[in-house]
Order: sequence, then C-alpha cells, then structure tokens
Amino acid sequence: MKQISLLFLKLFNTLRFRGYNFIVPNLIRLWSKKLKINGIPICQQKTIITGSGNVIIGYKAKFGYKRGGFHRGGCIEVQARYKDSKVIIGDHIATNNNIFICSAGYIEIGDKVLIGQNVTIMDFEAHGVEIVKRNQVGSIGKILISNNVWIGNNVTILKNTEIGENTIVAVGAVVSGKFPSNVIIGGVPAKIIKNI
Repeated sequence: MKQISLLFLKLFNTLRFRGYNFIVPNLIRLWSKKLKINGIPICQQKTIITGSGNVIIGYKAKFGYKRGGFHRGGCIEVQARYKDSKVIIGDHIATNNNIFICSAGYIEIGDKVLIGQNVTIMDFEAHGVEIVKRNQVGSIGKILISNNVWIGNNVTILKNTEIGENTIVAVGAVVSGKFPSNVIIGGVPAKIIKNI
C-alpha cells in the first residue's frame, strides 16, 4: 500500500509540473502543430506558448524554479507573435521564473543555456520610432544565443543580438549587438567586462 501511495504521489507531481503547467495551457497549440516539443518539458511555473508563429522546444527543457523568487502568480511566456515568427529553444535549457521571450522574426537559443529570473528577450521594437508610426510594429531583427550561455536575472536582450558560446550576461544588463564567446558582458548598454 505504501508503495502505491508513493507511486501515486510521484505521478501526481510529474503531472502537476509537466501536465498542468505545460500541456493544459498549451493544448490547442500542441493540437495545431505550431508547437513542436522533443519530450515534455519540466515546468515548475506555468509556461504559456502564444502567438501565430512556430515554437520548437528541445529535449529536457526546464522552465521555472519552485524555489526561485516570485514563483507564485507569475508565468513564463514564449511568443512567436506573427505567422512567420519562429522561436527555437535548444536541448537542456533551464530557466528561473517570469521569463518573456517574444519574436516577430527569429529567436534561437542554444543548448545548455541558463536563464535567470525576470529576463526579457525580444527581437523587434514593439512600436515605431517616428511619431506617426507609434501604433505600428517597429524594426524587426533576430537574436542568436549560442550554447552554454548563462543569462543573469533582470536582463533584457534586444533585436540583432548575437551572444557567443560560454558567455555570461551579468545581472541587469541590456544587451544589443554582437558578443564573442567566452566573455562576461554587463551594463547598460552591455559591453565586455572581461574574458573567461
């Protein structure tokens, strides 16, 4: 009887993290084939896939962290906003809580990337710069984050950004531009602080 109870508890926890937090909110997207997953991700915070574009999530992805800050009441959102938008998330990535990834063009996140809390990744300007174009979408770019990158808390990554392998992005950085592999970057705007 004790073994059955432990098995039931383990199954319940698995379904709660994987089923409730990922499958239930994204059931329609999974059915429409706009969302492709290589195994059900482990989700300790509600994870929502939105938009009209395509999202691909790699093997053994982990979204949210129960012991991380602001776990309750928050969510992780991955949005491929338009029909031609695409977000590709690699294998073995892990995020903290309250992440927003929004693409109007193309965002690719490599394998084994660590993403801290309250990170925003957007490949476009939400509004035009000129006064008469403020109600229109601004310039659209792309974002490429290479393998084994560590992104600290409260980071914002903007359009036309490329981050090389093994790079660390310091807490609170606003990142725009191309950065090489094996460096630490930080600041507003982000710049290279030192080599690793």
